[in-house]
Amino acid sequence: MRIIETDSRLVLRDVPAVFWLFGLVFVASGSFVLASPLWASEWRELRLWVRLAILTIGVAHLAGGLYVAGQMHATVTDLDRATNRGSQRVRRLWSRWRRRTEFALGDARAVEIVQSRDSDGDPMYQLRLWLAGSESLWLQAQAVHGGEARVREQAERVRHFLRLSDVQPD
Repeated sequence: MRIIETDSRLVLRDVPAVFWLFGLVFVASGSFVLASPLWASEWRELRLWVRLAILTIGVAHLAGGLYVAGQMHATVTDLDRATNRGSQRVRRLWSRWRRRTEFALGDARAVEIVQSRDSDGDPMYQLRLWLAGSESLWLQAQAVHGGEARVREQAERVRHFLRLSDVQPD
């Protein structure tokens, strides 16, 4: 997550560009493999099982790339003291900003560090902003591995900007 701070404004940008690029590389490689029957002169001479294997690899790459790129969300949270307003926009790679949430900065109650575990049992962290009325916004759409100190520092910057205490909700 990238934090841009001025005297009266804090912008939190969590854009999974690496995951989007990774997914698009697999989409491109899958598309290339699936297009090979159109340009490969030796395609008809290959055995059926070889052709099926090539097509299976192409479909797997294409589907895996679309899945990885499609599951990752970008969030941009803008906190503006000058207007006493906050907003958050969320989108996927191939969509426009599909959700916009606006709130008063005075409605911010806490910044929580949510810890989870990946499939290997390694810790992952994600920041959540709690608002009045038990509403919450994920400041990071995806949990990040390791770097607990960095996530704590980011949470502290947001808390300090919003003038919140260090207490986290249960």
